Amino acid sequence: MRIAFLPITPLIIPEIAGGAAAELDHLRDAAREATDWVCTDARSVGVLVPGTATTSDEQWSLHGYGLTVGHGPPVPLAVAVARWLLDGRPADVHGADDAGADLTGHDGLLVMGDGSAARTDKAPGHFHPGAIDFDTHVVAAMRTGDAPALAGLDLSKGEEVLAAGAPAWQRAGRMVGKVSSSVVDAQEDRYGVLYFVARWTVAWAVPA
Repeated sequence: MRIAFLPITPLIIPEIAGGAAAELDHLRDAAREATDWVCTDARSVGVLVPGTATTSDEQWSLHGYGLTVGHGPPVPLAVAVARWLLDGRPADVHGADDAGADLTGHDGLLVMGDGSAARTDKAPGHFHPGAIDFDTHVVAAMRTGDAPALAGLDLSKGEEVLAAGAPAWQRAGRMVGKVSSSVVDAQEDRYGVLYFVARWTVAWAVPA
């Protein structure tokens, strides 16, 4: 079972990033490669996004960033970035807040989310003194494959530092029983927001 943890910044889509697209080339390339890695030989791919979302419709569009990207009904940012990375490959989208969603039927999973948006004074959430510590904890867990650390994330702290990925990371951590390999492929905080790409090979936890 393969999991990729991927960013949800709209700037990963070159049309939206415009002249700044090259600044995130490494992150974008790593995200594409991780998506390909998850999808290779997968019989069923799932996407886990923050909030609520349940759909298998491959048609999508993203509005509100100066232009429209995609062709289809408007979808939330995290869903749009996942669909852009999937590039037409089928996948079922699930929301981290949808308690009834069963993701264990998938053998490939994209977990969408950014770290804190409060790492510097110029960050979208301005500076929060706990942002870097929160992010350091998350990246360490990603690097070492520490699923219990993700499962135990303090979501209230995540809200304080505007870490959009925290609910999806926590949900993924609670589903994983064993991590056999883990790596962080890219990490970037150019705009005061933590973006990263990580890959895990896992076994699902056995239901109690």
